[in-house]
Amino acid sequence: MKSLFKFFILVFILGAIGAFLLSSEIFEIKNIYVTGNKTVAKDEIIKLSNIQYKQNIFKLNTKDIIKGMFNNPKIKAVKIKRVLPSSIALDIIEREGVALIPYLGSYIKIDEETVIIEVISLESDLNLPIVSGITFSDFKLGEKLKSEKLDQLNSVMEVIKCLKSVKMTDIIETINVEDSSNIIITTSNNIRVYLGNNKLDYKIGMAKSIVEDLTKDNEIGIVDMRHEGNPIFKRD
Repeated sequence: MKSLFKFFILVFILGAIGAFLLSSEIFEIKNIYVTGNKTVAKDEIIKLSNIQYKQNIFKLNTKDIIKGMFNNPKIKAVKIKRVLPSSIALDIIEREGVALIPYLGSYIKIDEETVIIEVISLESDLNLPIVSGITFSDFKLGEKLKSEKLDQLNSVMEVIKCLKSVKMTDIIETINVEDSSNIIITTSNNIRVYLGNNKLDYKIGMAKSIVEDLTKDNEIGIVDMRHEGNPIFKRD
């Protein structure tokens, strides 16, 4: 009997604590902190989360919050933390664009997972490589690009990964994969590098040094790396 009585007392205490936590004004949300966002505004993130001020902090449904966040294709992940007694912290990880693909008088921006982040106009400030040779019939924001030439798309992503590893992305203007046997990258100062389609990591590492030397000498032209042996440079 004593054990049963203690059990009911414990249940009563826990129930009372639960009722207090769910009804007390102390735990009403007064602050929403947002960190990690770069391009998505704080107000937009709070709106997507559907978190309401004065809402009880323990009544939040984190699954619904995350689901709401993913309505913006730029948001890749979010961490939600309750900061007692009355604050919520949202830590955002955004998708970062790595390339632009022309589409009906505009560009679609994709990230390293080929997820489509946004559509931008031709007049926008273009600071990412423009990819040619990728064909597709339709797309949906927030989903992966479904290309009719999957091999070419995979090659593009490999090239971008290699460019990023040698810190060369910023100077690349275009990536051309129309000919799947010969990927061509063009720098912002019009040096064209014919890579072929093998040993891309090695060739791009070498291409960086060559491009840097040519740029110092104000040379433009074609660097041919399609064949075994030393690269061949042809001036324009």
